[in-house]
Amino acid sequence: MKRYLDDIFQMPDKMGALLMGFLEQNKGELSERAREKEFVMLTTEEIKDIENRYKNLFSKG
Repeated sequence: MKRYLDDIFQMPDKMGALLMGFLEQNKGELSERAREKEFVMLTTEEIKDIENRYKNLFSKG
């Protein structure tokens, strides 16, 4: 996941860690607050792609 964020979004490590923390807290989805504050630079499509990749990699079951 880190490589994907680095390659596609050139996301700094600190921002990537923050994103992963939010995804982990919210079962693979970014909250509206996180979308509007910390990750406002990402488009809706980019967020959906990140959420889907996270769920595919880390979903339990």
